[in-house]
Amino acid sequence: MDTNELIKLRREFRQIAEVGWLEIQTTIKIIEYLKSLGYKVRYGKDIHSKNRLGVPPKEEYENYLKNIQLPNVDFDISEIKEGYTGCVAYMESKNPGPNIGMRVDIDALPLIESKDEDHLPTKLGFASKNEGFTHACGHDGHITIGLGVAKYIAENIDNLKGTYTLIFQPAEEGVRGASSMTEAGVVDHIDYLMGAHIGMNEKNGVLGVGTQNFLATAKYDVEFKGKMTHAAAAPELGKNALLGAASCALNLHTLPQFGKGMARLNVGVLNAGTGRNVVAANAKMLLEVRGDTSENAKLIEEKMKKVVEGSAMQYDLEYSMTKMGEAAAFNTKHPEFTDMIADEMKKRGFEIDLRPSLGASEDVSFMLKRVEENGGKCIHYLFGTQLSAPHHNEKFDYKEDVLDFGVKAFIETIDIFNKL
Repeated sequence: MDTNELIKLRREFRQIAEVGWLEIQTTIKIIEYLKSLGYKVRYGKDIHSKNRLGVPPKEEYENYLKNIQLPNVDFDISEIKEGYTGCVAYMESKNPGPNIGMRVDIDALPLIESKDEDHLPTKLGFASKNEGFTHACGHDGHITIGLGVAKYIAENIDNLKGTYTLIFQPAEEGVRGASSMTEAGVVDHIDYLMGAHIGMNEKNGVLGVGTQNFLATAKYDVEFKGKMTHAAAAPELGKNALLGAASCALNLHTLPQFGKGMARLNVGVLNAGTGRNVVAANAKMLLEVRGDTSENAKLIEEKMKKVVEGSAMQYDLEYSMTKMGEAAAFNTKHPEFTDMIADEMKKRGFEIDLRPSLGASEDVSFMLKRVEENGGKCIHYLFGTQLSAPHHNEKFDYKEDVLDFGVKAFIETIDIFNKL
């Protein structure tokens, strides 16, 4: 795929930015492109487990579908419209060899994209047309790189070895999609898996090889339910959910104290009450826990649950906790494989940053971990590029030459796998 086609595709996906489990237009467009290249494509419920996290309510799907126009296609999109987004594509060569996998994520963020004229997507007319949804983390580029690699494989399949599995994963933001697809077995047959992310503090034009320090995380919505009453006339008749939630938030932030490793906890949102003279009957908080190991993350998660339970008991409240997302910690079990890939990519002209630290959570970790558990090998890259604003910012954008860079990195890696 030449540079102009990559840029054209990327800008098309930017305009139809969609958040996790709502990537309906995005999924359909990806499937159309893959089918045109001759891939066998699985999608819908077939590629997901029954335990999807953080799924929007049915009404949100219905309202969203009223605001978009879907193309007429020759395949069934009913399950995609229900939120079973993403797809997995397959192509087999005639030459024996390994099963090579690639994973890219496809969702956007719930942000309003900048309308400033110095913001290139706005200036050139390819900013998001879906108000409130923005590709502010580079996933539009990830999709495009994935399709560029797909086209290369399709055009060169007679000269390649083995079989190819290309995973276009939904709902990475909020770390929801990978666990569903991993539980459904989409990576269980893969011998070598590639993943990557644009930016993430990597220097322009540098290839980060063997990304490490993926943090384990769990995301929760917590709700407290009390009893409403007049705040002056009869406060003793109420049960104050706001005070329970506030006490809970303060106590939760005392938890990340670990002598062995690292843990994090953050209450990012806390909403409560209906009026200044009413004892608040309801409160809701959105929180997350993280750890440098899955064990540390699990430990702080269990402590968090006890604090929530204790806060509810203290203020005589009902409560509920709903897990909205999760990701595993990951550091490869095969550092020698990372070293080999880095050496080979250096020989092929790439400037290398060996083992860059992610220092955050990314749910590709579930897939990387599963492949290694099954005896396979993995490599995760960072594609260094110049950013116009930080990730998750309304002005986020990147130099579009990173699209060629990413495609080339994956193609060269496929060649390395073909020669092992």
